[in-house]
Amino acid sequence: MPLPAAAPVQRLHLRAGRSLWLQALTGTVWLTCEGQISDCFLQPGESLRLDGPARLYLGAQGTQAASLRWCHASTTAPSALPQPAASTPPAGKPALHPA
Repeated sequence: MPLPAAAPVQRLHLRAGRSLWLQALTGTVWLTCEGQISDCFLQPGESLRLDGPARLYLGAQGTQAASLRWCHASTTAPSALPQPAASTPPAGKPALHPA
């Protein structure tokens, strides 16, 4: 998924019971999750697993474009990424799992 610099924020909706892997390929990917206090920044090669329900907002950080790939965690994690142990988020909050 390409994320051009200075482009509008991309929105993703992750349904309850679904999990998703995101991996930054190029540039710095900015990610925030509705209801979470802090933002996440992924550098190339870094990954994050998200558990739904979640409403995600993401884009390129700074003046450089970024790109990322994603896959459903229930199928296969991005290549060369170990599956982290699952954790339980506080009630009503999506879980964020750095790889």
